[in-house]
Amino acid sequence: MLNLSVCKISGLKKKTSVLLVDNSGKDNQLIQIPTRLLLHWKKYLLVFNVLVILMFGILALIIYQKTSTHYKEKLAQANKVKSLIDLKKVKESFKEIDESIYRINGFLDARGLHDFKLANSGGEYEDFEITDINEISEYYENKIHKIENTLNITPLGLPVSGEISSEFGYRQNPFGAYSTEQHFGLDFRGKIGDPVRATAHGKVEFAGVKGGYGNCIIISHGNDLKTLFGHLSKINVKPGQHIKIGDYIGQIGNTGRSSGPHLHYEIIQNNKKVNPKQYLKL
Repeated sequence: MLNLSVCKISGLKKKTSVLLVDNSGKDNQLIQIPTRLLLHWKKYLLVFNVLVILMFGILALIIYQKTSTHYKEKLAQANKVKSLIDLKKVKESFKEIDESIYRINGFLDARGLHDFKLANSGGEYEDFEITDINEISEYYENKIHKIENTLNITPLGLPVSGEISSEFGYRQNPFGAYSTEQHFGLDFRGKIGDPVRATAHGKVEFAGVKGGYGNCIIISHGNDLKTLFGHLSKINVKPGQHIKIGDYIGQIGNTGRSSGPHLHYEIIQNNKKVNPKQYLKL
């Protein structure tokens, strides 16, 4: 244990000697400290504290300036982007997308395809600020993907390039001079061997000979929606095969109950045959 002894030693002006005494009598040490420091230690401590506070203040100011500069640059970039984007035009574009979605939903609804409709379409982002542009773009990107998926499984367009030779509904029986019959599809003119293509994504449910249809293909598109292709001369698919829009599935022929080369095309919804003509275009 050390004892502290303080004394002034003659000949050492302006300094005070401090003797550190060990109780055991060993390792005594004498150190000299400026007398002014001992007399005015409170003042020196105050100066030290002021210097520390000043140092931290300067450091905080530097950090603030750098942070402020960073955010000013970001704000300048945002203002530059804002000046390049016509917000009014963007809103008009999104409004047109909403209107298109509304029309597509109307098309699907008119055909009883309620399960295919796109929920919550129309006007969600009519009022927004430029800062929301990324969120809104992502929203409409998801909408477009849903539209694409919906249309992929909805039979649209022509299965062949030929003209329609017989409409859906009652017609004169081609095999009876004065009788009429119910025609459940559309007939398309063509030559034997002309390509027949799928009108939607789906899975082949049937591929083979089917009564008066002759060589026939039935494709299931989900949601109880199917397409039928009859009187084919050749079948290029097998049952269980997955089909995409535009896939070459067979060739026009004259098989089954047919009066000449043509394609008989049906759309079956919920086990009911509907007029394919309403699916030829949006």
